[in-house]
Amino acid sequence: MSLLSFGPRNSRLLLSGRFLPVQPIVQRATTGDVTTSASYKYISRRTLANLSASRSTKQSTPATSSLRAILAKSRTVPSRNSSTMPADNKHTMATSGATDPVWVHLQPFSALPKFSALDKDLTTDVCIIGSGIAGISTAYELVRRGKEVVLLEARDVLSGETGRTSGHLTNDLDDGYLEIVKKHGKDGAKLAAESHAWARDRIGEISKELGIDCEYRRLPAYNVSQYPVGEGKHNEEIQELKEEAEMQKKIGMETRFDDNLTVRGWNGKVNQRGGLVADNQASFHPTKYLAGLLSWLAKQPNFQCYTHTRVMSVEEKGVELLGMGHKSVLIETESGHTVKAEHAVQATCVPLQKLSIITQLEFYRTYCIAVRVPRGSVEDCLLYDNAEEYKYVRLTTCDSQDDYMVVGGCDHKVGQEDTLPRFDELETWTRERFPQAGRIDYKWSGQIFEPVDYMAFIGKNQGNDKIYVVTGDSGDGLTHGVLAGRLISDEIDGVENKWAKLYSPKRIGSILKSLPSLVSHDLQINAQYKRFLQTDITDIEDLGKGCGGVLNPKTSKPVAVYKDENGEVFTYSALCPHLKGVVCWNAAEKSFDCPVHGSRFSSEGICVSGPAKANLSPVDKSGEIAQAA
Repeated sequence: MSLLSFGPRNSRLLLSGRFLPVQPIVQRATTGDVTTSASYKYISRRTLANLSASRSTKQSTPATSSLRAILAKSRTVPSRNSSTMPADNKHTMATSGATDPVWVHLQPFSALPKFSALDKDLTTDVCIIGSGIAGISTAYELVRRGKEVVLLEARDVLSGETGRTSGHLTNDLDDGYLEIVKKHGKDGAKLAAESHAWARDRIGEISKELGIDCEYRRLPAYNVSQYPVGEGKHNEEIQELKEEAEMQKKIGMETRFDDNLTVRGWNGKVNQRGGLVADNQASFHPTKYLAGLLSWLAKQPNFQCYTHTRVMSVEEKGVELLGMGHKSVLIETESGHTVKAEHAVQATCVPLQKLSIITQLEFYRTYCIAVRVPRGSVEDCLLYDNAEEYKYVRLTTCDSQDDYMVVGGCDHKVGQEDTLPRFDELETWTRERFPQAGRIDYKWSGQIFEPVDYMAFIGKNQGNDKIYVVTGDSGDGLTHGVLAGRLISDEIDGVENKWAKLYSPKRIGSILKSLPSLVSHDLQINAQYKRFLQTDITDIEDLGKGCGGVLNPKTSKPVAVYKDENGEVFTYSALCPHLKGVVCWNAAEKSFDCPVHGSRFSSEGICVSGPAKANLSPVDKSGEIAQAA
């Protein structure tokens, strides 16, 4: 996914500025997603403060009484054992959406390694927070070097974005090297290609060494025009692809342009011919690989893993100056237990903090379908078109008769556009090009964290000496995650790494080159606070079963409401714990998503994606019961 507009000072503009963009209260449909209008007015900070004060008052008003009455008449509070409990906290613990990715076809959630919750205080060399590919890969590299490692996870292992990826392994980076050169120069682009190639190959090496059957294989990547042959813009994009191929060759990649390229199996009416070919790329089954890696780690005496252990604070303690004194890191969990470590790694997709690096990221949803195609009827390759919100394609195993063709794309900013129509768009695109496509068995979505300058942030966090972060996957999170294992392990060991500067969270030069887009992003983010004066529903009775929305009375705080399939109602604060953005309902994943910095919460209000650390606060007993189930 290519970068759109971006912003570094982000919420600093919001917090220090005098005005905020807002929009009058509107009512929307409650059977699908929340959408917003592009036009807005401005409200003074003092006015907003007064509004917030009036909403936080404990004094009863006609409006708050009305809200209580609406809530009271709309549900009876279920008991802990009620069969009408919102579906499936177990599913929320297993993955970050209501849908299931194709990877569960051969690797169900029940087959993943299980660990217990932390029940004591610990001391260790390195504490890693987050059990996706970045956290597990970093643990593997450190354990192999003899470090004692503790891995903490708020839910089940692999319950985050790694389990919802499309599984591409490539150094044909989606932002394109023509753009990367503008930010990092030709030498930086060469380091990017080299480091992602190492990560791509590293998965093959480890899976072979440990005997992990994860469908790892080498295959070509094809980049083609989004427009059919004969349309005017087709020739323009072909020229862009030729220039990109030439740049990739200059920095040492195995890339060429093929004027006669055709994708075997692309037999539809849309005429595609010609494209960039990047040889020697790879594909795999991500959760089978990482489950194998975790099984190996679990047997090592210097590794411990604890799940259902939500981290609330990661802080450096002590003073270290001119070689004197000592710093360590204290990790505090929601349960009250602590881990004291020499180093801590936040491998949580996005750091659990207020601002800093978060202001240099933009947050997107991306969508996938897995459609059956007759085995061998489509070429085994990685396929991308050249659109801004591009489509991406690969194959994975289905059964003896069919392959699954995984088709993804249709990206948009979190909490700012409809979600359900994206699956229809992917299906239409697929059937127009691959008429042999059969039944769609899986539909799901994931999250992308797009950095301002196209490179992930991997290394010591800004302002820290012993806390490391991994974030900004830029659509290439699998290779970024594996790369993090080496970069952070080298930095902890004091080993110089020639790639480290390119990914340093403390880099400045490439960030400064992005100032215009940074400012544009700031303005767009601030505009999302308009939801303080919007409501999705005026009465809970209007909600359909299995739907959610925000009820926003004029004189009390907005409430996130979910009505389950049995008609029971569950309510939470609609204010994201991170920076108090008002969440939006995501109909595809049955989640409440924050349009400000992308935090996401299940229909039970459980935090499934940061930078928020805490859940949505229950409004009353129903929400408490749902989160405790």
